[in-house]
Amino acid sequence: MRLVRLDGAFMSDKQSAHKYMQRKLNIVGYYGYNLDGLYDALSVYDKELSIMLINKPDMLEQLGPYGDRLIQTFKDAEKANKNITFKLGYKEADLGGENMGFNNDQYLKGQIDKQYRKPKESSVKVSLDHEPFDVDADIMKKVVSSDIETLQSMVREGAATYSDIVKCFWNQVLEHKEFNAVISLNEEVVEQAEALTYDDAHDLIYGIPVLVKDNIATTDLPTTAGAAVLQNFQPSQDAEIIERLKNKGALILGKTNLSEWANFMSTDSSNGYSAIGGQTKNAHGEFDVGGSSAGSSVAVALGFSPVTIGSETSGSVIYPASQNGVVGLKPTLGLVSQDGIIPISKTHDTAGPIAKTVKDTYYLFKAMTDIEETAHWDRESLTGVKVGIIDNEVIKVVYRKEDEEILSLAEEELSNAGALTSKIIVDEEAFNVDYLNVLKHEFNMGTQSYFESYGNSGLTLDKIFDFNEQNEIDFAPYNQELIRQSMEEHYTEGEKTETIRQNQTVARNALDQAFESVDILVTLSNYATVLYAAAGYPALTIPGHKRSTGEPVGVTFIGKNKQDIKLLEWTYAYEKQMIEK
Repeated sequence: MRLVRLDGAFMSDKQSAHKYMQRKLNIVGYYGYNLDGLYDALSVYDKELSIMLINKPDMLEQLGPYGDRLIQTFKDAEKANKNITFKLGYKEADLGGENMGFNNDQYLKGQIDKQYRKPKESSVKVSLDHEPFDVDADIMKKVVSSDIETLQSMVREGAATYSDIVKCFWNQVLEHKEFNAVISLNEEVVEQAEALTYDDAHDLIYGIPVLVKDNIATTDLPTTAGAAVLQNFQPSQDAEIIERLKNKGALILGKTNLSEWANFMSTDSSNGYSAIGGQTKNAHGEFDVGGSSAGSSVAVALGFSPVTIGSETSGSVIYPASQNGVVGLKPTLGLVSQDGIIPISKTHDTAGPIAKTVKDTYYLFKAMTDIEETAHWDRESLTGVKVGIIDNEVIKVVYRKEDEEILSLAEEELSNAGALTSKIIVDEEAFNVDYLNVLKHEFNMGTQSYFESYGNSGLTLDKIFDFNEQNEIDFAPYNQELIRQSMEEHYTEGEKTETIRQNQTVARNALDQAFESVDILVTLSNYATVLYAAAGYPALTIPGHKRSTGEPVGVTFIGKNKQDIKLLEWTYAYEKQMIEK
């Protein structure tokens, strides 16, 4: 038996290889990321290969039932003495621990082990050794549980000042710093708050403390991406979205932890881990915290600030928001400026707001952009809206226990809110979109350009890799394979442009076709990330459901291109239905 090794470096037609794998093994939704042992085995050819894999099934443990199927296939081929060639296809687009290929028990057990049983801690991890402020206990209790409108009412009515509000959230961060959700606090924020006074003419974000993911440039604080090499990096200018917030009177309270380099560093990462911030913990118990916007999601869940900013390339807002029981919006690509955000891919990257409520998500979203459209809040707005529950087998095959029950409950809730629900199959071709090579190429080019613009000229992936390699156990304990691969990615501009065009065309055609029969699509958590990530369409996850273990799971809505406000209006109605229930 002969297997041809076709991985990221050698696979010329990944889509065909993926389809071949589905057909040959009768596997729908096969994902092969993080299979170092299997790749090692694939360097051996002919019958020795199948014998090695049969004798060493541990190499396939992380594949779970897929590994069993592979082993059986090898055995059957050996028994029939067949000399076959088959391509091992895998979806590279699901990197970073954020997508549905990672939804199997083996992967989740590995994450729990890394995050709670054997968490790493580097020598450069911050400790947040700040002093708490003297704050009235009753005021603090109300402040940390209030939404933006309530906080503004407190200031307007004289129940609290903006300075009081800042001090309450500051104390809340310090009180729960063991969750490692926050990397740094702005020591000037109280003084900044003291200079603010209430006025009805101000934007609702005025005077509101905001925590910002630490891959977004702020001149108040270092911007580290969680990396040791950037421990003292102070950008020369704010990111454009930070400028917008400051111009509207928002207060930058601090920076949140993240999966280092936004989860584009390691092929064996721990969600929510960075050398600077340590291991972020889920706000609800020993569950996968999600990534890469782990700190931003946990911070909202624990009341560290009413709103935070995360960023997403492929699932990095939606997944951790779902895992921590908060609202997360991944906006339509291009509505939020990328300027000042340490990039993975300009083709996919966007910042996104995270909050406890849809309204607060909207207020931050509006403050981050120049969108003039305003939302009209109506709890009856879902009446007559056609909602498509994504029912593709490629998603259903990776459902966890209770997922079908939760989705059925969500469908019932949507019906009770007046929506017209139906099952829908999205064009399967869209689930085979593969954009990893684009991410690698743009990560390499983008980081160099970023540091030239924001004050660390000359810093490249090569230098970052070399820096980490000097003390890899401390600075890169989960490896830095994706950095290495990105350094070595050779993609011509023409090849990149064509790949992007094909990916966007396939994904957008699939969603647009679905939207011919429904107004909005629904799934759970990040199960359909590949669709809206490749298309650049908006998605929003809403909390309200938990598995029997207490682990949160969000109901995720996918909207039409540039219909983010409509998406927020409809999810507001669903949120109200959940609250009333």
